[in-house]
Amino acid sequence: MFDAHPVRRDPFAPLLQSEFAALLRRHDRAGVATHAVPTAGAPQPLTVFDDGRTRINLGTNNYLGLAGDPQVVEAAVGALRQYGTSAAGSRMLNGTTRLHLTLEQELAEHYGTEDAVLTSAGVNANLAVLSTSCAPGDVLLVDAHAHASLHAAAAASRGTVARFTHNSAASLERRLSALAPQAGAVVVVDGVYSMSGEAAPLAAIAGLCRRFGARLVVDEAHGLGVLGERGRGAAEEAGVLDRVDAVTVAFSKSLASVGGAVMTSRAVAEGIRCSSMPYVFSAANDPSAVAAALASLRVLRREPERMQRLRDNGDLLRRVLTECGAAPLPGRGAVIAVPTGEDEVTRVAWAAAHDAGVYTNAVVHPAVPRGKGVLRLAAMATHTEEQLVRAGELVAAAVLASRAPVRDRHVAAMA
Repeated sequence: MFDAHPVRRDPFAPLLQSEFAALLRRHDRAGVATHAVPTAGAPQPLTVFDDGRTRINLGTNNYLGLAGDPQVVEAAVGALRQYGTSAAGSRMLNGTTRLHLTLEQELAEHYGTEDAVLTSAGVNANLAVLSTSCAPGDVLLVDAHAHASLHAAAAASRGTVARFTHNSAASLERRLSALAPQAGAVVVVDGVYSMSGEAAPLAAIAGLCRRFGARLVVDEAHGLGVLGERGRGAAEEAGVLDRVDAVTVAFSKSLASVGGAVMTSRAVAEGIRCSSMPYVFSAANDPSAVAAALASLRVLRREPERMQRLRDNGDLLRRVLTECGAAPLPGRGAVIAVPTGEDEVTRVAWAAAHDAGVYTNAVVHPAVPRGKGVLRLAAMATHTEEQLVRAGELVAAAVLASRAPVRDRHVAAMA
């Protein structure tokens, strides 16, 4: 029990006074919780939820539909039987298996890099490369809308962190132009932004990095298996993959597992292995998760038609939403964001879609700016056309119905 000193501030105050936590508590009490909704089955196009209902699932990152795929499940089960449930140590000590080394080798081959370093989460991949980059006086320039893990990882480095305006090459150019001539610079972006589905203007960004002698780090968590001829992400699609100094990915999307990796040069990888906290001080990825990611990567490389089905499904869902009056934000790939606006409107829209039989993700502040809430949807390669048409119609109806009370309040206020 913490007894507050009569003068000393409570250091847990930011936790105790969190606006977002208060919002979730209110929703819990009202029986309308929109977050951490438990499932009772694999994240497939039709998913069984803990309340016993089956819903069309538009809220999973299982983009290629491989979570639950028999060939991926069997690979994980085989590794579980051979290696047990845990590596029981860090990679630096006893936690490395032949599976870890094989996945690193095949990821490097896939991305055309000299090496790859596995981490236990996609968040840790960003921490591994960015926290160990830069000396005092160097600068990390991070897109303002980049994933929270990229901002946190940059802040953990010894360099200075500065933001540039989201997806603005002009803002980045001004930042780079203002740097001291001797300062090292790392530019940090998402290939595909997780809440909106927007792709970064990587051709322009890579050009600026070359012009100003800056390193470029791209998080392709939502591009892997989705964009590019070989599914290597937004940088491949933009034709600049060979000009990216480090690519980070998360296995929890297209690779149907959990974990992450950094693809980079052999020298940088060796530096990460010797100095990054996620590699040296964290338990290694459990072998069954590594086996699942490896099997999924092999399916991706062997069956590129899955990516085309995913893209076609994303286009179909966008078209249905637009035709039904709930046009999503411009974006690429699997992520589709339908604007809802105020937090309460977002909650009402989510609940209506949920009750109608469609699972989506309600995204509110601080994940997005205040008043810019969205329902975040994601297409899967394994959705059927019928499922997507029906789900798009139901989501659009839910969003339009949720906006009506807001319009009525505005009209009444102006009367």
